[in-house]
Amino acid sequence: MSAAGREPAPRPADEPLRSEDARRLGYRRAGEVAELLGITVRTVHYYEEEGLVTPRRTSRGTRYFSEFDVRRMEVCVRLACVGVPLRTIRDVALTRLDAGSGDDFGRAVVELIARMREDFRANLAALRNLLADLERAERLARSCWSCPNSPTRRSCPGCSCETQLASSFFMHLAWDPDRPAASPRENSS
Repeated sequence: MSAAGREPAPRPADEPLRSEDARRLGYRRAGEVAELLGITVRTVHYYEEEGLVTPRRTSRGTRYFSEFDVRRMEVCVRLACVGVPLRTIRDVALTRLDAGSGDDFGRAVVELIARMREDFRANLAALRNLLADLERAERLARSCWSCPNSPTRRSCPGCSCETQLASSFFMHLAWDPDRPAASPRENSS
C-alpha cells in the first residue's frame, strides 16, 4: 500500500521479471533512472514508497522501471522542482484510483490543475518582484566596479550600496553587516 493508504495500480504481470527481459523491453534500474533525471537513487525509491511509480522487480528484488514509469517520475521531479508539494503530486498521480467514473476523474484533475495554476500565478508574481529587486541590486553592485575602497560603510560612506540600500531587499544580505541601525530617514522609505 502507498503512503496515502491506496493500493498502487496493478502491473500487467505480477510475476518476477527476468533481468534479460527487462533489458530487452528497455526497462531501467533505479540508478539509471536517478542519473537520467538528475536525482538520487533514494529519491527514486521514495517516489516508489509514495505510490507515484510501481516498478517491476526481479526474483531478487531488483527494481526495473518502464519508460512510462520514467516519464511519470520526470513529471514528479519537474513539479517538485518548481515547488509543487508532494501531497499535490501524489493527489494527481492517484486521482484515477479514487475516481468512480471518467467524470469523477476529469473533474478531480481539473480542480487540482486549477489550484496549481493559482499557486503558480502567485509564485510568478513573487518571482517577478524578486527579479526586479535583483536587477536593482545588480545596478548597485556594478557601481562599485571601479571603486578602490574596501566595501564597507566606514571606508566608502558615499557608496551607492550604502546610500541606496533601502532600494534593494537583496542588498541587505550582500552589503556591510556591521552597518549601524537604520536611521529614521531610512525607516520611512
